[in-house]
This record gives sequence, C-alpha cells and structure tokens, in this order.
Amino acid sequence: MLNRSALLSRDPAVVHGFTTRHGGVSQGPLTSLNLALRAGETEAALAENWARVAAALELPGATVGLASQTHGVEVLDGDAATGPGAVSLGEGDALVLTRPGALIAVRVADCVPILLSAPGAVAAVHAGWRGTVAGIAARSVAALTERAGVSPGAVRAAIGPAIGPCCYEVGEEVVAALLTVAPAEVALRPGPRRPHANLRAVNEAILRAAGVEEIEHVGPCTRCSADHYSHRREGEATGRFAGVIGLRELRP
Repeated sequence: MLNRSALLSRDPAVVHGFTTRHGGVSQGPLTSLNLALRAGETEAALAENWARVAAALELPGATVGLASQTHGVEVLDGDAATGPGAVSLGEGDALVLTRPGALIAVRVADCVPILLSAPGAVAAVHAGWRGTVAGIAARSVAALTERAGVSPGAVRAAIGPAIGPCCYEVGEEVVAALLTVAPAEVALRPGPRRPHANLRAVNEAILRAAGVEEIEHVGPCTRCSADHYSHRREGEATGRFAGVIGLRELRP
C-alpha cells in the first residue's frame, strides 16, 4: 500500500508514504486504492480508501487535508482542515501542516508528488510540468521554512513515483518551458520522435537551488509500473494515488 522514504523516516515525528494502487476497495479501472473522486467511484469507497491509508500511517481517523489541484503555485494551510477523513481546503498545489495528529496529501497519476519535512512542520507538493516551471517546489520550501522557523538546509525532501524520462515524451511548448528553469542536460533526454522530459530531476534541481540539501527519490516511473495509476498509460479512466505526510505526537 505504501512506499516510504528512508530519509523522511529519520524523524520519528513524521509519518508519510507514497501510496500504490493496492489495498483499497475501488472497482473496475480504479482498482483498488483510488484516492480521488473519479468517474465510476463512490463516496463510500473513497472514504474507506482514505481510512485505510490513515490507519496504515498509524493515525486512524485522522483528518486528511487535500487541495483541488490546479497546476499552479498556491500553498494552502493544512492546519485549517478539521473533522475525520478527507477534507478539501480549496484550490492549490501544496499544503503545509504543523498540527500533530493530522495528515495532508496531494494526488497524482504521472505528475510529481514531493513530500517535505522540517522540525515541527511538513508539506505535500503536486508538481506537473506547469507547476514545476511556475516554481511550486521552491514556493513550498519557502512556506515550510517560514512556518517551521528554520533555514532551507533543515528541510528534507522525498520525490515520489512519477512518469520518468523513459516515457514522458513532450512537445516544444513543454521543452521551451522546462529550459527556463533547468539546463537541457537535467530536463531532457533524446527520444525517437520528440524529446523526453525528466520532471523529477528538474524538481530536484529546483529544490537544491532553494537550499534543500537532503533529497531522496522514491519509487518507479508510473507509466512503467503496474503498481501505480498512470494517465499516460490508462487515460482519463485511471485513478489517483497520493503522497501523504503528517505529524504524530511524540510522548516523552
């Protein structure tokens, strides 16, 4: 159900994971741990899937703050989410949380999920190519460090499963945009017809430029992986997996 980062796991207060498509109750093309209200999904199945994720992270019944993702740079306050289960906090592509006992998450199916941790605060980031170019990763680091009262050097980052340069063929619009934020040797790989983009590498470069030193890549190319939903592989019918992170109360 969950892929975890060894780097983020160093902090005992942080709970986190990148979900797979396994371990839930969704049916048909959404089988089985779909985490977004897609065509053919039910509210009951979605609620049960989120409950299973929270339980796997040892925070049963926890609030899960979510964003209506727009491929922009808005960072939402995850502390504003209340009540059990998944709660939408409005439009945005990242969330920051400082409240123990709660979770935040971003949902993806080829875009890049990034989880960030700092002492006393965590963030979840959704970075498609538009958000990547617009600077959502750096904006999230700035919001996280402001909330935590630390420098970017105190931030740890896990870049989760996403479409890889093996499969992410892109057009000239995407090529031109990525080259405004990263050099060609980082952003692009040659392809048989058109260039292939490496969004995870671009986001790593952006995070390092923002001052983040400890970064780990977790998981495979989603288009190649039968364990993950992929829009490129399955089209609109596919579900969404998630990058999920939160804080637990540490007892003395």
